[in-house]
Amino acid sequence: MAASTELLKGLEKALESQGEKLVKMFKGVALFKIDGKTFLLDLKNGKGKIHFDRTDDPKPDVTLTMSDDVFVKLASGKLQPQMAFIQGKLKISGNIALSMKLTPVLKAAQPKASL
Repeated sequence: MAASTELLKGLEKALESQGEKLVKMFKGVALFKIDGKTFLLDLKNGKGKIHFDRTDDPKPDVTLTMSDDVFVKLASGKLQPQMAFIQGKLKISGNIALSMKLTPVLKAAQPKASL
């Protein structure tokens, strides 16, 4: 399984506890196209939801296309979205301003260290 899928599953768990906060922060729907797979992140209402391999409903406000490696670096904070976009590693279509709000959302996908 790709690392991006694992991170998105982590984000799915984070939505259970932080979903309402992330929805207030983001207020939109993002479609991730990662190495040919699609993931729809619906943060428009409620606690949010991730749809794996679905692109139909709801309609995405922003679409982000990248490789698995780039997604992992974005989620871990090792690569800034603006730099990835400038370097051509990240393609964005739709509401580009909304894509700038994704950094704190992706931070929730990071695995929490347990002591």
